[in-house]
Amino acid sequence: MKAMEGGSLRPIAGAAGSSGTETAALSARAYAPAITPALYTTEQAAAYLGMSEAKFHELRDEPWMCAPIPFGPRMVRWSRADLDVAIAGMPRQARRPSEPSQLLRSKIERAKRTGDLQ
Repeated sequence: MKAMEGGSLRPIAGAAGSSGTETAALSARAYAPAITPALYTTEQAAAYLGMSEAKFHELRDEPWMCAPIPFGPRMVRWSRADLDVAIAGMPRQARRPSEPSQLLRSKIERAKRTGDLQ
């Protein structure tokens, strides 16, 4: 527990968790910089790429996808740098046609049946 004395928060003597070292450790953690890991779990790697884990596992077989780093039979990690290279190598969508292919196909079929080219 903390009490207000002289405008600052200080631990109450005898309260649970009020040791000076614990208070210092808590304040040090509060101001510690956030560390971004260089290696991601599969869940983190999928989130980094903005997709579900299921979709991420589907993409593991793609030729442009990077390979995981094995740390054991059931523990793999993904390098953030390798994932960035994989993102750069992902295939891009070709320019979309002006009309969806289904709409164009139906217009062609209708023109065949009716002889009208509208």
